[in-house]
Formats: sequence, C-alpha cells, structure tokens
Amino acid sequence: MKLNLRNAGTSGPEVVILHGLLGSSRNWQRVMRRLSSNFRVLVPDLRNHGDSPHGPHSIASMRGDILELIEENCDEPPHLLGHSMGAQAAMAVATSDETEIASLTVVDAAPERLIGNLHNVLNILSRLELKSISSRAQANKAISSNIPDPGVRLFLLQNLKRKDTGELYWRCNLPELRRYVEEESFSLPEEAVYEGPTLVIAGGRSEYRVWEREALLKAHFPAMTLEIIEEAGHWVHADAPERFLQLVREFISRHA
Repeated sequence: MKLNLRNAGTSGPEVVILHGLLGSSRNWQRVMRRLSSNFRVLVPDLRNHGDSPHGPHSIASMRGDILELIEENCDEPPHLLGHSMGAQAAMAVATSDETEIASLTVVDAAPERLIGNLHNVLNILSRLELKSISSRAQANKAISSNIPDPGVRLFLLQNLKRKDTGELYWRCNLPELRRYVEEESFSLPEEAVYEGPTLVIAGGRSEYRVWEREALLKAHFPAMTLEIIEEAGHWVHADAPERFLQLVREFISRHA
C-alpha cells in the first residue's frame, strides 16, 4: 500500500518516523521540523490513518507498507523510530528485515499486546452520532465526561474531517481499527532478534510501564538501551520534547 508521506530536511542520515494508533504524520510535524536540521526525515500516515488508504489492519500489513516505503524513498537503510503501535510495526521490520534499517528507536511500547484504555476510547468515538454534530467543539463536549483529558481529546478529534457537504466524518478507518484492537494481538517469536543499535524511550507516567518489560525487550533487542523520561506520559515526544529530541539526536548521530 502506498502511504501518504510528509518529509523534511535535505541532507544527513535518513529517519523514518511511525506514529501510533489514531495518530498521523501531522502529530509529528514539530519533531520532524526540529530533526530536519540534522537529518532527512520521512513521516508517513500509516494505513487506515491520516490521508493514507484504508484496508485490513495488522502489524504484518504495516510491516509490508513500511518496507515498500523504505525501498521507494530511502537511498540507504534509514533509522527507524516508532511510537506505540508504530513502534510495534518498527519492531516487526527490525526483527525480520534487519539489513533494511540502520537503527531502531522504540517509544513507549513493548513486543506484546498493550491495550490500556484504547478499547474504551474506540468505543466512545464509535458511539458519537456525527450526523447530529456540526463541529469539533460539539464533539469535544460530547466526549468530555468520558475522556476528561483535554489534550487527549484534541489528539483524538484531529481525526474528524468535514465533507464538502458540511457533514463530519472520521478520516481514520475507525471500524477497522476498533476490530484490530479487539481481535489482534502482537508478540514476537522467540527467535525474532534484532542485534542492531536499539533505543527504548519510556514515559515514566505512562500506563504501559514499559520499563517493567525490560527483560522481554532485551531478549529481542540485546543491544538495547533503555531511557525513562520520568515527567512524560505515553505521548513522550509531546510531554517532554526537549529531552526526547536530545536522546533521539544523540542516538542516531552515534550510529550514523
């Protein structure tokens, strides 16, 4: 599947960034701009997200899309960075196609099913009667009692778009993503190992508590370094951008 792609920077090592569930390349524009002074940065909308096509959703399908993107857009093996669902897709690429990437950065994820509150969030969004809602402000108010964090609501409602007729619609493939969360699971086979340089960045306030999976991560990524940003939640790059960018720049520059 050919993915919609944003890019920035004209020189330096190539970096591919993969967003998380219900996100898009738009959520990474600030990081992309900041990194573009040192690197050539590519940020796709993963399938069923943003302006990319819709289709069956799985880690395996995303892996195929990413390998196609790398082949068509990268001059050399890129440094692959993924957040949450995007990090799991990046792990699948790294452990199955090691020579296709230069390094791996995993942001607040582990090689196992991490659902957290996603099932509840997808149910809340699916229940919204968009035909009776005329603005994002109305949608924001409608979900505020169930999703109290205004930052999370802003992030989720970026998926609302308006048709030429004025009617709101979800640009993400909400039914398929809901099925994915309910039915799909992710794990790596015991023999799946990426021996290349790996950085794992965890949010100290994240509900996923990635540091508790350090042994599991080490089993698949033996060269791994774990960094915990204590003040950050799951959206590490938004909660602690300066520390996040520092870690990413230093890691990629060290292995370029």
